[in-house]
Amino acid sequence: MEVISAEEQNPELNIQEAAVFEVKKRSLDPAETLNLVFGEYAANTQRAYARAFRDLQQWANISELQELESFDPLRMLEYKNQLKASGKKPSTINQTMSALRKVCKVLTEFGYLKQNPFKASVIRAEKVDSGASKGALRVSQLNDMIEANQVLQYDARNAPLLRFRNGLVLKFLYLTAARRGEAADLCWDDIVQDGSFHVAVLRQTKSGKEQRIKLRNELHTEFEEWHTLLKSNGINSPNVFPSLGFRTLGHKMSGKGINDIVSRLGKAIGLNISAHYLRHTAITLALELGEPLQKVQSYARHASANTTIRYFHDRQLLEKNPTDSLPLI
Repeated sequence: MEVISAEEQNPELNIQEAAVFEVKKRSLDPAETLNLVFGEYAANTQRAYARAFRDLQQWANISELQELESFDPLRMLEYKNQLKASGKKPSTINQTMSALRKVCKVLTEFGYLKQNPFKASVIRAEKVDSGASKGALRVSQLNDMIEANQVLQYDARNAPLLRFRNGLVLKFLYLTAARRGEAADLCWDDIVQDGSFHVAVLRQTKSGKEQRIKLRNELHTEFEEWHTLLKSNGINSPNVFPSLGFRTLGHKMSGKGINDIVSRLGKAIGLNISAHYLRHTAITLALELGEPLQKVQSYARHASANTTIRYFHDRQLLEKNPTDSLPLI
């Protein structure tokens, strides 16, 4: 392994901050490549670029540059959200993500990375109305809730069932942007095959019309495991998420019951949230990852795109304002 030394780019740079790019030996030294591209930048800027990559490297435990190729946009978005959670200023987060995007682009174009881990839509303006983003959770918080579900003190008599059901409720609401009432009403007969896809038919919806949502393969596999677990415990409920109370075992849950599950998992990690936060999170992340507005509108089952765009926080207008290309005067 060869370390790209920023001293080769600028002798004034600190070695510890600059020596962060580890790659296998190639015909063209990556340090020379970066120096060609960023050589005209100020020393402080070059130092900031090196520091940004070093911090990402430490957070993701990257030992070789090629490991970045396995990053997907959601992983980069998770890192960005971690910067938010650590209290970084919006301007600092923007600068950090911009630096990483530029460095990864250069290393990809010159062959040191086969695939650029960045997607331009991940780099969004940070200064948004705090009220507009209310309800969107971070991916790290969702993972914390899943982990909390594994250690919460449930009734020992049916703890395995409660743990599986509650974790599956969380994943279903997040991965489908379903509403709590739609989850409560979902029956096993509503999960059907549509060609090569698995689909959940929502019969009781806000619009009053039957709607269909695609189930990811991973989620469908967990549904099958859950169905098997219920049957092995003698629970033959028609509902996917039945009540597990001893007096109401197997009966249909209410929307409030679904909401209470999410609320309890949220409180376990210090959050005061409702089930709608998962729907909000799914829509917000889909838009931040660059999915077309019309597709997200259909995914969210909004009657109007005006409803969906509120989740976008007008970020596209900030990032790609038509006046950005006008000549200065």
